[in-house]
Amino acid sequence: MRLRRPLVALATLALLATAACSADVEGRGDAAPSAGASTTPTPSSAAEDPATPAPDLSLGPEPTGVAGGNATKVCGDALKASEAGTTAFVDSLSKVLEANGKGDTAAANEAEKKLDAAIDTWAAALRTSSSAATDAQLKTTLAQLADEVGKLTADIETIDDTKLGAIQDRLDALCPD
Repeated sequence: MRLRRPLVALATLALLATAACSADVEGRGDAAPSAGASTTPTPSSAAEDPATPAPDLSLGPEPTGVAGGNATKVCGDALKASEAGTTAFVDSLSKVLEANGKGDTAAANEAEKKLDAAIDTWAAALRTSSSAATDAQLKTTLAQLADEVGKLTADIETIDDTKLGAIQDRLDALCPD
């Protein structure tokens, strides 16, 4: 069972949302880039921007194998939570971007409230899975993922894809197929 799909969706969303909201950022009302404007999203990776401090990747020891105990159930629950959370995040973020694109502040504020609620629900479901895990590494890794999900906002540039990717790699190693 692989948990990577929800984070791949977030990375794809980040690319699409950056391109889609270029009109809002540039204040023109269309998605065509202005002369000299880059349509390539700027990654938030410290490796590509030396002025940005490196992300804190002190996640603990690398997993040495598949988690034991109730890992199959916990990983299944975490996958369901992440699929539902990613869907809710993408839907809500799309509504925020759409409202901002139309200049509808009231709708944007309402959409951001729903986005915050979706993030809170997703993070809480991951924390529940973490609490239920009997394997210590799985418990810790799910708690780390819940913390990172809890940091998500409508500003996709704040997504720490390096840290999320590292956590997902750990979950992929820990969760049984």
